[in-house]
Amino acid sequence: MTVQPLTAPRRPVPAVLRRLLSGGLRIWKPVAVQAAVTLVLALGYVWLGDVCVRVLVAEHRADAALTASSLASTLSSALNERFALVRGLTAFVEVASGSGNLADQFPRYAEGLRRSVVGVRNIAAAPDFVVRIVYPVEGNEKVLGNDLLRDSRPGFAETVRRAIISRDVTVHGPVNLLQGGQGLIARQIVNGPGKPWGAVGLVFDVGAILNEVRFDRVPAHLGFAVVTDTGQQVAGDALAWKSDPLVERINLPDGYWHLALAPRTSWEVLTHDDPAYRGFQIAFLLLSLLIEAVTLMAIGRRHALERQVDLRTAELGRAKNELEQFAYATAHDLQEPLRVIASYAQLLERQQKGKLDEESEGFIREIADGAGRLKMLLRDVQLFLAEDRVPLSCGVISASDALQAALAALKRRIADAGACVTVAELPSVQADERLLRKIFVVLIDNAVEYRHPYRAAEVEISHRRVEGHDMIDVRDNGIGIEPRYRNQIFEVFRRLHSRDEHPGTGMGLAIARKMVERLGGRITVVSSPGVGSTFSIHLPYSAFRGSP
Repeated sequence: MTVQPLTAPRRPVPAVLRRLLSGGLRIWKPVAVQAAVTLVLALGYVWLGDVCVRVLVAEHRADAALTASSLASTLSSALNERFALVRGLTAFVEVASGSGNLADQFPRYAEGLRRSVVGVRNIAAAPDFVVRIVYPVEGNEKVLGNDLLRDSRPGFAETVRRAIISRDVTVHGPVNLLQGGQGLIARQIVNGPGKPWGAVGLVFDVGAILNEVRFDRVPAHLGFAVVTDTGQQVAGDALAWKSDPLVERINLPDGYWHLALAPRTSWEVLTHDDPAYRGFQIAFLLLSLLIEAVTLMAIGRRHALERQVDLRTAELGRAKNELEQFAYATAHDLQEPLRVIASYAQLLERQQKGKLDEESEGFIREIADGAGRLKMLLRDVQLFLAEDRVPLSCGVISASDALQAALAALKRRIADAGACVTVAELPSVQADERLLRKIFVVLIDNAVEYRHPYRAAEVEISHRRVEGHDMIDVRDNGIGIEPRYRNQIFEVFRRLHSRDEHPGTGMGLAIARKMVERLGGRITVVSSPGVGSTFSIHLPYSAFRGSP
């Protein structure tokens, strides 16, 4: 017996309905595909457009960065050239005032300074901080008799007080001058027997300095602004700070200026007006007419853009490495001519001893001393640049062993200074023994060098653990650091005292900070002027190395 399945019989689809369904599919399928392609193309346009904008923004920023760097370098050179004149004037006044011929020799020397650079408004000497000599006199009569320490105008007396403390050039301005116009005032203290003799000052026309920089080189689509560390605008348009600017820092002897460079609209708007971006839009529109071509070109465009970004990144990396290698090679190659200068200066000093006047012998000694200081400076520059290239052997080491090695290296230095170094128990830490030893040498030598003149130097080294870090404190009872200088002391070449008071290159703490950062840590300072300072080395703590 056969059982038939219980299924309903299929009814044939009418021919008219089949034609309607088939026609509908033929109509809607290409529409759907076209809509999908249109959507893909729209998404691709949005994505590729964003990539293109970012690449072009990077290119514009790179080009603008080169312009900003060039302008900042030119401005820094123009300013430092003028500050060098102030230092030269200081040396001249020290010598001339001691010989009693200052009034006679000043005009001729001042005229030579005026001819060396453009825009010198006046050159003045202020014995006992009262302006008695000014050149040229014509047009600057109001300056004579001005008591610098009692000048009621904002910032004038403060600039002189800073010069008394720093013993270096201090800068004030731009300011409105007594003789009219705006100028940049640079002053420096002249040393005398037992106390400061007074001060010297040069007033430079700000417009002449800016003309020398030639800000007309800035492309028309970019705006710029130069401001002081107090926010005073020196030149340009303040709107440049509101458009994500590229900022270059121009260091001054006692402060800094900032140079900002930014588009007059925005970086994105700037790229939309770029011919490259417009070309991208036209090319994408043409290529989108062919579906396969659009897909292929989109992929090719993506790869091309990524390769371009990689190439730019590689070029920047090579440029950075070449710059570091150039600086290192320059510092190395200058050692030999510097040694020749020092040797011949010493030979000349011995050969002409007793044959020259005291001033000439002093000049020869200055040459020899300057060569020695430059040699130390080049050595520290090499050390600073080469530090990143030296491989690390980080592991668990004894901080006490590194400290004892540092104390052994500084044994004679500590004994000559009559310093007392107290060492608490130090743990094992995660670090490189060579770097930690050098860090200890810098900090202990710094504590001994800046000891208080009226009490014996005491240095205490201890350990504590705070928030997952091993902190090694190097505490001293020295002269301390003013709060405003606590961050600046870690900058390269930053000095708070004259070389006559404390010799050195100004790179010790910068090198120490770089070494600590290579160990994955940081270095901080807490200080009270006249009481002492505490430098703290923060090192990451590893719980797997065992207890100290």
